[in-house]
Amino acid sequence: MRTFLAILVLAGCGSSPPAPLSPASLDHAPPPVPPLPPGPPVARTVDVVDHQFGVDVPDPYRWMEGNANPELKGWLAAQGAWARGELAKLPERDALLARIRELGLGSSGVSGVQIASGRTIYTTLPENAQLAKLATRDNGVERILIDPETIGGEHHASLNAYRLSPDGKYVGYVIATGGGEVGQIHVMEVATGKETGDVIDSIWGEFAPSWLPDGKAFLYTQMTPPPPGGDPLQNMIARYHVLSTPAATDVTVIGRDADSTFAMPPQGFPTVLAEPTSSWLVAISGGAGVIQRVAIAKRAELDLSDRARTPWKMVATDADGIQATFVHGDRLYLVTFKDAPNHRVVSVPLAAPDLAKARVEIAEDPLADLTEVRAARDGLYLVHNKGGLAKLSRWAWRGAPAPVALPGNGWIPAVIADQRRDGVTFVLSTWLRPNAYFTYDPATGTPSPTGLASRSKVIDEHVVATEVEVPSTEGAMVPLSILHFADLPLDGSHPTILQGYGGYGISQTASFAPTRLAWLERGGVIAICHVRGGGEKGRKWHDDGVKTKKLNGIRDVIACAQYLIDHRYTSSARVGIQGGSMGGILMGRTLVERPDLFAAAHISVGEMNPLRMLNAENGANQIGELGDPRVEVDYKAMLAFDPYANVKPRTAYPAVIFTIGLNDHRVSPWMTAKMGARLRAATTGTRPILIRTDDDAGHGVGSTRDQGFVTTADVWSFFLQQFAQ
Repeated sequence: MRTFLAILVLAGCGSSPPAPLSPASLDHAPPPVPPLPPGPPVARTVDVVDHQFGVDVPDPYRWMEGNANPELKGWLAAQGAWARGELAKLPERDALLARIRELGLGSSGVSGVQIASGRTIYTTLPENAQLAKLATRDNGVERILIDPETIGGEHHASLNAYRLSPDGKYVGYVIATGGGEVGQIHVMEVATGKETGDVIDSIWGEFAPSWLPDGKAFLYTQMTPPPPGGDPLQNMIARYHVLSTPAATDVTVIGRDADSTFAMPPQGFPTVLAEPTSSWLVAISGGAGVIQRVAIAKRAELDLSDRARTPWKMVATDADGIQATFVHGDRLYLVTFKDAPNHRVVSVPLAAPDLAKARVEIAEDPLADLTEVRAARDGLYLVHNKGGLAKLSRWAWRGAPAPVALPGNGWIPAVIADQRRDGVTFVLSTWLRPNAYFTYDPATGTPSPTGLASRSKVIDEHVVATEVEVPSTEGAMVPLSILHFADLPLDGSHPTILQGYGGYGISQTASFAPTRLAWLERGGVIAICHVRGGGEKGRKWHDDGVKTKKLNGIRDVIACAQYLIDHRYTSSARVGIQGGSMGGILMGRTLVERPDLFAAAHISVGEMNPLRMLNAENGANQIGELGDPRVEVDYKAMLAFDPYANVKPRTAYPAVIFTIGLNDHRVSPWMTAKMGARLRAATTGTRPILIRTDDDAGHGVGSTRDQGFVTTADVWSFFLQQFAQ
């Protein structure tokens, strides 16, 4: 594959930190098959045992692996049909769905603002709409440019990435279908709404085109055909396209076969950035993590021959800890965590970019993590994370950083700047209010609303966000955000959802969701555990939750769950854990470690079997975060945090609902299938384990509102039924 009326409390748990986790279960005895009520087909097992680095690891559901697997497809279809039937019987489901739809469809959303040459574009999700649309403003009046709901086909279409050309004339955008994220680049003339006819295939949905300053050509990232059984997210290339020319004539400017001057691993995703005010190009190779390797070249040196040999000059490798890069004047600016876990900004001359001689521009703040840097004509704009709240400041090009007063407390998920104009536009987000965009003009020194804002018909004034820190292992104090009604009695009775992610240094900062009210109205609590592996406390917080330290995140979830129980928000019989994607490891491993601590779990499109990730799509892309199973120290660490490998036979597991999209190319659906089958075979309890499938969805990107609403109603009503037992 983000805080606000807030009550800040720094509190201890009241109990001792959790004990070290037990080692992986390597029981070779075949799991018993307990008597079960009538249900979906029981998965067959195979006698497969991996023998690696002196360790034997049984894998009884190895047969499920592979995307082109007819037997698995049939098995999953039966699981999905069974799950739909069981969920339809839940007594709370219909009422919950009706309320969720009322709250959700009664709200509108604005996001993804881009500004260039006086033109503003953004995505809008109007009331009652199912999918986000691309829009612009003409004299303050909104005009829809692209409405995916009008695009016909067997599966629904969705708008993924997009980028406005520097002159504001064109927008290049990516359309995908069925939630699968692999789509096409199209180009539209913004003023007229007419398509140019430029269409480019095999584009991963995250990658918008990168325009050259004249707006007549762009660079883009493209997938390449994999070998049979290979990973389609490896060996991507960067190409050059001139408007109104056939895509077949596009030239590769970065690629393993085309250009050896930019060293890049197979799992690297190459992108090329062109700053409109500069004659230099910046090439970046990144991936699922946040580290970038960086190279530069003059735009005039871009080699457009059939065998491109652009003379890229390497500036930074993975060891340099670069997380963001941009050009200003004759210098290259880089945001790095090397020797600065809370990040700092350094610069080097473009003519001689030697990081060993880099000039420190913005020093590390030991008390706040630098999370975003944007360059405007008048200076750099910086966002720091201090205790979950955003602090915005302006650095007037070699001056001293000065704070910018914000219109309220919250988080800033995006800053929009342009080196051809002064000031910035930013969005302010909170747990309790919809997002709103503001413009800061350095001439006035005051942010002002732009008129672009998300809106909700229902905002309950009684909802608060309580912020605490919970002690975990190794002295870590884990931030925990707790959403609830202000008058909530602490009597241990409340149905509670504990969420977490813990990957890639991504912070779970404050964001508003009107549909949460449907849970809170039932006396519920929603808690977000900001575990190690995220970025809430800088790079060290991330490093303390990856690879050989991945189990720290699981310990953090256990500590946060115990805090909620000890402080009488809930009880073990009324708490469910929830995580998705990389958060599947977090919650899946927590589930098998402490099945006694929860009544239920929801794992969405989860990474369930990282030991086998190199046999899955997008698997090699996770090496930087999880480790390499071909390396002994990494393999043994992965064995310890692999949820599937640690399922213990003859154990009473809580109720579990897995949700997956069958078009998922980020995390292979067979990982969920293996985990679900093994849990079913292992459990001695009677609580259900369901696998809910959607054949018109992928990783969740591009799903319709109703798809999300129905999934939420299914999961919440499933939780409520389990809490009632």
